[in-house]
Amino acid sequence: MPYSASIRKTETRRHTRHPLNGMIRILWEDSEGRERVSHAKIVNASASGVKLRLDEKIPVRSYVACNDAALGIVGRGSVRYCIFSKGKYDIGLEFGSGSGFRENKAEI
Repeated sequence: MPYSASIRKTETRRHTRHPLNGMIRILWEDSEGRERVSHAKIVNASASGVKLRLDEKIPVRSYVACNDAALGIVGRGSVRYCIFSKGKYDIGLEFGSGSGFRENKAEI
């Protein structure tokens, strides 16, 4: 029997994800409490979250702050997943009060 747990039959996300291609600076704390600054590639964004790709591993449940006026992505999000893939880390951030992302600003 083939394994198909990673294939979604229906879309369960609350907001549509929009593919993006740009960079964003993020601030976060490592496991020792030191403040870190990283540059991440934006993979996609929605009204409540952002998927980033970067070189560093950020622990799940960590908080990440970002502020990109051009996209309107502003605030503090919680890391929902951190997956190593193709030499980088894919990180999903969820913003409790919204990411501020607006589809009409998605022109990077």
